[in-house]
Amino acid sequence: MAGTFYSGAKVLADLIDEIADKLIAEGWTDGDTTWDTTDRTVGANNARRCLYHSTDDIYLTLECHDQSYWVYSTSYQAKGLRIAFHSTWDSVNHTYPNMDYHTYVPFFGRSSTTPVTNCFSTQLTYFCWVDSTGFVLMARPEANSTDNLQVSAITVVERIASKEYSDGLTNFYNYTKLNYEGWRNTAGNSLGRCHNMCRPFTYTNSWSTEGIQFWHADYHAFKSDGNGKVYYAKPLIFNDQAETMPIGQSELFFMFSEGGGLVDGDVVAIDGATTKFLCIGMDSPDNTGRVNYAIKYVE
Repeated sequence: MAGTFYSGAKVLADLIDEIADKLIAEGWTDGDTTWDTTDRTVGANNARRCLYHSTDDIYLTLECHDQSYWVYSTSYQAKGLRIAFHSTWDSVNHTYPNMDYHTYVPFFGRSSTTPVTNCFSTQLTYFCWVDSTGFVLMARPEANSTDNLQVSAITVVERIASKEYSDGLTNFYNYTKLNYEGWRNTAGNSLGRCHNMCRPFTYTNSWSTEGIQFWHADYHAFKSDGNGKVYYAKPLIFNDQAETMPIGQSELFFMFSEGGGLVDGDVVAIDGATTKFLCIGMDSPDNTGRVNYAIKYVE
């Protein structure tokens, strides 16, 4: 099947279902049918899905966490989305053996205490592409008058189609970026830690984005004043945080900077192909910082 672009507004549990169901339609399998989103108990983490990719023999879990975690020492708590990779699965107890390779997207945050947001009633405005290789999601939480540290984010789960060399590792990686990262650190509960890069099963990066490189020009991607074309580079994925071992490139997204002729809503069409990317610039209810990325829009 061809990939699909989704957009709209949904609660996190419904968004997890949309992504998981599409991945299954694209050839993944349900890793554990007891993991579903029917239990939406407030304050619990039971709305979740488990997917299995047979080629890489890897499990991917997507969990809606309505339980909050200390994300920045003891000054910031957040609820959100946990994404994790697992090499094995406990089919008796219906759980994973560890949580070493994961990220946490803290959409709903509040300083000093538990957010009032209910993940099962608060919507995310989102843009998402899903195909057989994985998904890219950009989402912004709706505002409320109490929670003061809500963030927007991009998170990407992708299987690299063609690696530069045989490394004995899975083809997958996860990249996550928040629109404002002053609210996130390596302090706090490790289960609520946002890892910018996760390359299972070799490293996770908790603070900076070592492990992935975007074009480091002034505008990352830009529209030419001469011929009106867009020039960009697909991000490089590395097997190490020192970025000395490139292993592949993304086919799902690239970064752009506002000010280089590209703005939110622009569509970039690839010469000689039907593929298109949609430029999305997104701030959050509590910060004007933006995540600016072009995500796959048409196959």
